[in-house]
Amino acid sequence: MASAQHYISCSLCDENVEFYCKYCDKNLCQDCALKHIEEEKADHRHQIVMYKVKHKCTDIEQVTNASDIEGLIEQTTDNEQKQIPAEVEEMCILHPRMVYGMCCKECKVPVCIKCVKEKHNGHIFVDTKEYYQQLEEEIEMCVTKMRSLEIPQTQTTLAQSIQGRSESLETIRKARCGLVSDAEQAKKLIDKNLEDGLKVVDDIKQMLETEGMHQETDIRNYVSDLKSTVRQYDELKSSKKFAKLINCFSNQQKYKNRSGKPIVSSIEYVPNPLSLEEMSNVFGCLNIQAGGIDELKRVKKSLQKKPLINIRFSPIVNPIMSFEVTGIAHTSHISYMRDGMALFSDNNSRLVFANQRGEVATETANVLSAGYGCHAVTQERDLLIIDLPKHQICKITKERKVVPIINLGLWTPTTLYSSSRNGDIIVGMFLKHEVKIVRYTDKGRLLLECPQEPDNNLYRNPCYITENINGDICVSDWNRERLIVSDKRGEHRFSYSGNGSRFYPRGLLTDDAGRIFVCDGWGDTIHILDTNGTLLALVQTKDFGVEGPLSICYGAKDCVWVGNRFNNMISVVKITID
Repeated sequence: MASAQHYISCSLCDENVEFYCKYCDKNLCQDCALKHIEEEKADHRHQIVMYKVKHKCTDIEQVTNASDIEGLIEQTTDNEQKQIPAEVEEMCILHPRMVYGMCCKECKVPVCIKCVKEKHNGHIFVDTKEYYQQLEEEIEMCVTKMRSLEIPQTQTTLAQSIQGRSESLETIRKARCGLVSDAEQAKKLIDKNLEDGLKVVDDIKQMLETEGMHQETDIRNYVSDLKSTVRQYDELKSSKKFAKLINCFSNQQKYKNRSGKPIVSSIEYVPNPLSLEEMSNVFGCLNIQAGGIDELKRVKKSLQKKPLINIRFSPIVNPIMSFEVTGIAHTSHISYMRDGMALFSDNNSRLVFANQRGEVATETANVLSAGYGCHAVTQERDLLIIDLPKHQICKITKERKVVPIINLGLWTPTTLYSSSRNGDIIVGMFLKHEVKIVRYTDKGRLLLECPQEPDNNLYRNPCYITENINGDICVSDWNRERLIVSDKRGEHRFSYSGNGSRFYPRGLLTDDAGRIFVCDGWGDTIHILDTNGTLLALVQTKDFGVEGPLSICYGAKDCVWVGNRFNNMISVVKITID
């Protein structure tokens, strides 16, 4: 018959023992252990650990019988004789006066008895050393990963951070130099204006002094002559020399009224009061490129008080993905349809339907013109294309049949667009040296013709066309190297020819805010303009792997698809504008 199990009881009550106080050499249950530390005195510190630490038991809750207890005592005695090094006492970081005595198995953290009372009451506890042995392999793998992967990667990130900070500080230095240079130039201009103004005043002063002195001398001489004549008259009259008297006055000049007015009666400076806001026009604009959306918010928050100087935040460009479209040599034009499907074309008259993985669904040849802006998607998600040999605008049906809807006669179409506002079809075309933009209904009925005047060669070769939210017609003219914008009546509003360097306008799109995006195939940039043609920002397409951007369109989730003239790769990016 098996003997009954023997449970070791608490030294202060009859409950089962769970803990042991090294300082007092007492076995304690959980409640007594908590009370025990509350009675702690200033001259000593209780050290509460798991009970099994006392005899290095493998079972933390029970000892089976008295013989087992004697064995544990003998084992403890042998360990002491072998002089096993004492375990290092580790102090709790939350309770610096308490020693870590165990680990919480549920929370996987070392705890002291106060931790048990505050946050781990009722949890399961194990010996710290045993728990470490259970986790040793996992910890070793974690440390190995840190040594071989995370530390080198983090050191690389640190080096990049240091380099990035250095480069950013250099841009800040240049920005400061630019501000100081503008201020110094403004001071020079102010000093020049002041110098010119003072010179005018000094010249007038010199003239006034010189002319005044001459005038006063002349008047004094004349007064002296008058007095001399009067004296002579008195003398001749008293001597009754009438002949000389007549002779004297016959030679005397007639009296002239001398003016005592100065050449300049007054001079007054009328001040022109200037405000700080007006003085800010002396300076240019600070373009700030934030590292991302969150960084942009933090920068804006740091500028709580609106500065006087003009500040412009550069767009945040996040590359999403890139893919290759087979069947075309490069991407001259993109028309996004739906569900990741789009129509792509090149300058070799190749037209393909493909998804955003580059998988071609349909391929058509010998239908298009050179490939610039030669297809569009309607409001109903139908496709419009240019049939160059027949001088027609055609619709591609769901059955992939080509149906003519506009016949242009002798005129050659170069580009077209289907309005997302009303479905109108806008076509650019030429006949010999004449060029015009024509608006049709979605059924092909003529609405508006905008021919250019004979003496005003507004267009030469429109290659891409789109419509803005205000009805403006935006045209990329590669021959004139400019973006040409006319209002909905066809009257010219403005032209944009780049930012100082050669401009190679290609693909166009507009957004819901009326901003105009135009690809610059020469400068590897996308120019972003407002509705009045003011440059808002330049996006460097090389930053997301596009050289010579030709085509651009909106895809799913407001992402921008960009194609180029060197290969058939499409880059999908998210452009966030302040």
